Amino acid sequence: MIRFVLFAFFCLTWNGLQVYAQELNAIVRVIAPNLGTSDKSIVGQLERNVKDFMNNQRWTGDVFEAQEKIKCNIQIVISADRGDNNLLIDLSIQASRPVFNSNYETPLLNIVDKAIPIVFDPFKNLENSKETYYDNLSSVLTFYAYLILALDYDSFSLEGGEPSLQILNNMMNSLPANVKSMDDAWSPAKDKRNNRYFIVENLTNPRMKLFRRAFYEYHRQALDQFSKDAVSARATLSGILKDIGRANSNYPDTYFMKIFSFTKQQEILEIFKQGTPQEKQVLKEVMTQIDPANSNLYINLSKS
Repeated sequence: MIRFVLFAFFCLTWNGLQVYAQELNAIVRVIAPNLGTSDKSIVGQLERNVKDFMNNQRWTGDVFEAQEKIKCNIQIVISADRGDNNLLIDLSIQASRPVFNSNYETPLLNIVDKAIPIVFDPFKNLENSKETYYDNLSSVLTFYAYLILALDYDSFSLEGGEPSLQILNNMMNSLPANVKSMDDAWSPAKDKRNNRYFIVENLTNPRMKLFRRAFYEYHRQALDQFSKDAVSARATLSGILKDIGRANSNYPDTYFMKIFSFTKQQEILEIFKQGTPQEKQVLKEVMTQIDPANSNLYINLSKS
C-alpha cells in the first residue's frame, strides 16, 4: 500500500511499536451550551460513544502503526433537545497529516455540519454504516471517517482515496428515502448545494480529476519538499495553484472547493508571505476566484 510505505519511510523510528488496525486518532468533545438536556448524563455518554466508535473501529483493511493514525478533532454541540433523546447537533471536524521532516501538521479537512437530527440511545452501540443504515449519527460519523481517509490517502498517492470515495458513493445511493427526507444533507433534492451529498458528488465527478491530482501534488510535491528546498517547493506550489484554479473553472462553485479554501487559507497565506511578486500574483488570481469572500487577504498579500 503506497500510503503505508510512504508514511513508514517518513518516521524516524518505528521498530518495536505495537501495530494497530484502527486508523483514526480522534479527540472528541461534546458540549450543550445553555441547554437543559432531558438527561444530563447523555452529554458524557455521547462523547464516550463517539470517541470509542471513531477510534476503535477498523475502517479499512490496511495496517496502521500507532504513529500513523490520522489525527482529527471532533466537536459536537447539542443545539436543541426535542425530548426522548431526539437531538439536533452541530458537528465540527478537523483532520490533519504530518509534513515530511518537520513538526508541522497540514490540515486536510476543516468543516462544520449543522443541524443534524439524531436520536441517541446511550445503550445502543454506534455501527459502521458503509453498507447498512442503522441510525443517523452512525451514518454521519461513518461518512466523515471515510471522507478523512479519502483525503489522507489522496494526499499520499494519486487518487489513493478512491476506495473510500466509492464507499461514500455507495452509502449515498443506498440510503433509504425517508432518511434523506429526515436529514436533507444526504439529498440533492433540496435547493442546497453545500451538504454531504455534494461533497461526494464533487470528489467523484470527472471534472474534479484535475483538482484531485493537484491535491496530491500540493502535499507530496510541494509541502513534503519544503524541508529540502523551500524556494523550489513554493515555486512548485504556485504552479499547483494554477491547476487548482483551472479545476475550479472546469467545475465552478463546488462545495468541496469552498471546503478546500477554508481548510487551507491560513496555510497558503503563510507560505506565500515569502513568495516572489509573481507567485503572489498567482495566489491572488487563483484564490480570489476560489475564495471571493476573503479576496482582500490575497490582494493585500500580493501588494506586500
